[in-house]
Amino acid sequence: MAPEKTCVYCIAVRIRQMTQKRKKTARSTELPAKMKCWEVFQCAERDCPAFRKRDLKCWLKSGTHCRKEIHGKFVEKLEMCLACKVFKANMDVAAMHKTLKSVSVQLKEYRKKVAAHDREQEHMNMELAIGMSEVFEALKKISLGDPSIRIGEASKIELVRKLKQIVNLTAENIGEIVNQSHEFAMVLAEHFDVLHRVSQGDLHARVSGKSPIELLEALKNVTNDMIVSIEREIAERRQTAETLRSLEALESSILSAIPHAVVGLRERRIFFANNAVEAVFGWKPEELIGRNTRVLYRSDEEYEEIGRHFYPVLETQRVHGEEFPCRKKNGADMMCMVSASVIGPALEQQGIVVIYEDISERKHMEAALRESEKKYLDLYQNAPDGYHSLGPDGTILEVNNTWLEMFGYDRDEILGKSTFPDLLTEEGKQIFRQSFAELKQKGSVENIGYSVRRKDGTLLPVVINATVVNDEHGRFVRTRTIVRDNSEKMVYEKRLMRASNEWRATFDSMPYGAMLLDRDLKIMRANIYLSGIFQKPIQDFIGADCSILPFTHSGPKEFCTMLGTKDTHATEKLEFHDTVLNRHFLMQGTPVLDDEGLIRAFVISLIDISELKEKEQRLTEGKDAFFNMLKELDVSYKELKGLYESLIHSFVNAIDAKSPWTKGHSERVTRYAVAIARELDLREKEIDMLRIAALLHDIGKIGTYDQILDKPGKLTDEEFALIRMHPVRGEEILKPIKQFQDLLPIVRHHHERLDGRGYPDKLTDGQIPLLSKIICIADSYDSMTSDRPYRPAPPPEYALSELEKCKGTQFDPDAVDAFLKFLAKNGK
Repeated sequence: MAPEKTCVYCIAVRIRQMTQKRKKTARSTELPAKMKCWEVFQCAERDCPAFRKRDLKCWLKSGTHCRKEIHGKFVEKLEMCLACKVFKANMDVAAMHKTLKSVSVQLKEYRKKVAAHDREQEHMNMELAIGMSEVFEALKKISLGDPSIRIGEASKIELVRKLKQIVNLTAENIGEIVNQSHEFAMVLAEHFDVLHRVSQGDLHARVSGKSPIELLEALKNVTNDMIVSIEREIAERRQTAETLRSLEALESSILSAIPHAVVGLRERRIFFANNAVEAVFGWKPEELIGRNTRVLYRSDEEYEEIGRHFYPVLETQRVHGEEFPCRKKNGADMMCMVSASVIGPALEQQGIVVIYEDISERKHMEAALRESEKKYLDLYQNAPDGYHSLGPDGTILEVNNTWLEMFGYDRDEILGKSTFPDLLTEEGKQIFRQSFAELKQKGSVENIGYSVRRKDGTLLPVVINATVVNDEHGRFVRTRTIVRDNSEKMVYEKRLMRASNEWRATFDSMPYGAMLLDRDLKIMRANIYLSGIFQKPIQDFIGADCSILPFTHSGPKEFCTMLGTKDTHATEKLEFHDTVLNRHFLMQGTPVLDDEGLIRAFVISLIDISELKEKEQRLTEGKDAFFNMLKELDVSYKELKGLYESLIHSFVNAIDAKSPWTKGHSERVTRYAVAIARELDLREKEIDMLRIAALLHDIGKIGTYDQILDKPGKLTDEEFALIRMHPVRGEEILKPIKQFQDLLPIVRHHHERLDGRGYPDKLTDGQIPLLSKIICIADSYDSMTSDRPYRPAPPPEYALSELEKCKGTQFDPDAVDAFLKFLAKNGK
């Protein structure tokens, strides 16, 4: 649009009016007749062409900086200058003449520019009209099926050039699509013809020719390879019918073989569904054809939501997938991975193919995996042992919460700021340097012990087990190190050492010889009694074969050899006479079984029976001594029985003596149990069996219970589980002894309860032996009325109330009543 033209006369009149008004105003305001703009406005714009100039006609200068703006010629800043007091003050006849002359020149230049702009605009309009005409004509021919049309792309107008380029590119693409479609049609027709010939039995048919389309060429190779494969299979198996069925299967839709539900949609209505929709949704394909996809979702809201998710995305990127809840025909909900792809080159009529993959199980597995990872992290951070990872220089890279609790540090105090050797004693540093070098060389170290300094300065003994993590080049990256608190173990080791010494003293105090042999019949242990018999130090026996014991009789050697080939678990016996010692001996060999019931060791007892043999000799010397012999034999039997019971008492007392808290426990339990049995009028034979079983009821605590017997605090779950194993251990210890076979179930079940909540087998009332029930009451009463490291003994009244309270659930009612009757009669 041309700018508005300004009349020179009008400007002159306007200037004259302004001059007169200026003179009148000057007189009234007493301004000076002439003034400089930069003085009036105190201007600091040094780049302005009027700055510091003596020339008073600032309005005729182009590019002035008045009012903080850069201005052009006078015509362009006319309105501003006419209102300026400097213009008004400096305008006179000479200035007016010069101004009019300048304005005239500027107006002529302005009119030339306007005319040139008008001519250029006319040319552009003509160029635009011709270019658009060519574009519309080309589009019309393309729409009529002529993709060969091309138009010249040259134009001064960029928009026209772009439109022509788009038209040519569209025609070229459409032509290429037409050619490819034709090529596809021809090649696929040949494929179907070949497949048809093959289905008719012509196995020599092949797809021939070469296509420039890589996909068709690959399809040709696959088809020909398939035909060759079919031909080979027919030749080998001669099963033409099977091959034809395979060809028919190959001609079926590929979509039918997809394990996920596949549906074709147009305007959100289903026009295709594969067979898998029945497995995924429960709908038969024919039931879905023509229906709205609303049936596949849980609600109208979710149906609309998935439309809002997918269709805008498919407008731009053709393929989209995300997880979304769906619903089966039977109403069951499931989570699906919904993947959609546009049918054709564009999203026309909202035609898409949608694949529904049931991922419900996978989502459950992912949730389970997240939970597992959470548990693993908790297990790692709160493991019973500390964990740290060291760098090549010993810098601490990582620790778990247990490690921090063990040593009293915060995580930010230790990670990356300390090297592990800084926490060790001088001795520990030396051990660390040696073991760290070994770790780098071998890749692992085990059971390295030293003391680590806690934050509070105290030392904690630990045991280290570590492995190396290398990078793909085999270079050392870091360690995986388990740090185990060894303080409690050291305490237990001291207790075990004390128990071992006590056991040794008990072992050596036995009034007969005893040896422990390994599976190869090598002597692992021997007591002092043997040392006294053979006048040799015990050390000379350790590691030696039991067959080389210095007996003159060959029986012991054969006896030891026989044990090595023994398959049964019974105790073997041998009586023999040694001429050098002039003594008669009874040798007994009892196998010791492992957890799987296999023989892992033997216990050999050597009992001097010389006195018994002498008595037997005297009895055989004459009939006159027959009755005396019977008396002596009876005495000997009682002595032997007394010895047998004394040994049991000694053995039990040695067990109870391991702790002041259990001293005399087995004797008291035996006394209470026998009293209950007598009140129940049991037979003497049963009472004798009960007496031995009661004495030995806690034998299973050997080697396990004594380690925690003196613990003053509450037992841990692991320690309590160890205690609960002692009835089974007791049965295992007594099992090899033939004379104790009837005692085994009594010992095993003395902690069972009538309500089935006991241990080890959770038996109920009718399954528990009566003698076990009696021992259970006697054992419980003695435990409740004895001091323990964690509490003093309560008064007897408490124990009696507990027996009454637990009748019928934990304790046998008749046995409890018998025990209470006994206590009442004896004033207890």
